[in-house]
Amino acid sequence: MQETVQGTSSQDISQGKSTQEAPAYEIKGRTMSLEEWDLTVQVESPVDFTSLSYHGCNIKEYYESQDLMDYFNMLNGPTYMALVRHFWVRAHVYDKKAAKQEMDEKVLIDPTLAGKTREEMGLEPFIGTEIRSSVLGIPVYIS
Repeated sequence: MQETVQGTSSQDISQGKSTQEAPAYEIKGRTMSLEEWDLTVQVESPVDFTSLSYHGCNIKEYYESQDLMDYFNMLNGPTYMALVRHFWVRAHVYDKKAAKQEMDEKVLIDPTLAGKTREEMGLEPFIGTEIRSSVLGIPVYIS
């Protein structure tokens, strides 16, 4: 369940500043029995000049002559394996069943919400199946 935190003070309101809502931090428990360090992260390079050269397509020299290797080094830069592992051990699938369960929980808490739409309950509309997790408390969704 995601809540919002109001980002204004009474002084801001009296000065006519707009209110801004930000998602709250979400501390998620593990959804896997594996430990984070047990996961193997497969790292690949979007542009692998060594593999291209091995297969007879040596184009690295063209990019070197144009001083573009810094760009490719950035593309092939570090993968934050600890963050990737942290994401996956806390991930869960958010589908129609999970969306229905979320609505049912809202109705259990407040029976006056029975028969209302997701928007009327203060929930985001269900668009499609997503993988949901959090990284360092920040909600992350993959659709």
